[in-house]
Amino acid sequence: MRQQPWSDPRLVLGVLLVLGATVLGAYVVAAGDDTEPYWALSRDVAAGDPVERSDLVESRARLGERAAGAFLRTDQELPADLASLRWARAGRGGALVERSAMARDGAGGATELPLSVRLGAAPDDLRSGDRVDVWVGPSPEDGAEAGEAALALTDVPVVRNGAVVGAGGTRTVLVDVAGLDLDGEIVAALTARHVTIVRRA
Repeated sequence: MRQQPWSDPRLVLGVLLVLGATVLGAYVVAAGDDTEPYWALSRDVAAGDPVERSDLVESRARLGERAAGAFLRTDQELPADLASLRWARAGRGGALVERSAMARDGAGGATELPLSVRLGAAPDDLRSGDRVDVWVGPSPEDGAEAGEAALALTDVPVVRNGAVVGAGGTRTVLVDVAGLDLDGEIVAALTARHVTIVRRA
């Protein structure tokens, strides 16, 4: 009697192996994608530029637990008044957007200024409420011929000391500049030059 193809145990075993490999492959792919969705810049932006919705694109990244809290996720609501915000500092297209990267326009009464501070350029135990002086000058790599440091802000309180992120060991420190008359030259220096924070006694 002729055996039906579907009753051949070798055929059944082959089908089961193919199905098993497919399911296992799908599981491995799903388990391997442990990235999270974040907002990234769609283009280069300059400090002071108005924030536009088109500046933001979705990107995926895998960050450490401490670093993740410093960046804007796409599953969190953007500020409703996005049109009234400006970029607090320059950024390159493709870079993830930090929570402190956007600041309210001067007309909106902004008092918090974000500073990008390299590892070793501020006290490690800096905390909210500390009074600090902020200096700007050449980075250690620039050398002495690049000029001297200059005092940019005097006796300002720290609002928040962010976590160190990135391979370069940079963190964002928010300082309160309420009542200060900040001009474009000072903001540009704080954005483009090496920032050093000195805690006052």
